[in-house]
Amino acid sequence: MLRNLTILALCLTMTGCLFTVDSREKSRTNQWSDADLTRIEIGKTDADWVRTAFGSARQKSTADNGTEIWRYENVKQSESEVGLFLIFHVDIEREDSETLAIEFRDGVVTDYWTESHRH
Repeated sequence: MLRNLTILALCLTMTGCLFTVDSREKSRTNQWSDADLTRIEIGKTDADWVRTAFGSARQKSTADNGTEIWRYENVKQSESEVGLFLIFHVDIEREDSETLAIEFRDGVVTDYWTESHRH
């Protein structure tokens, strides 16, 4: 009985320091912000303004009808570390990317959208 109480007391005193969590997040690529998107006006904003505001597009494509789509990318990496002292340890890495696609016709923005991806 005394042995069981000793083990229980030992377990209870150690529980506060057994479980660890560490988390880090960083932006690897950041070509635009939500505030930048609010400044785009469909039918008014031109390609020169977009190039100045966002820089060079990661990818450009042109459709048969002359419509151009420029793609920009934001990438965030996060790492988490979870452990239970001497029992297990897990590292979790995740990369989230968001692509901004801007569609142009005759050098003026006709549409834009974002696409989210989780890796």
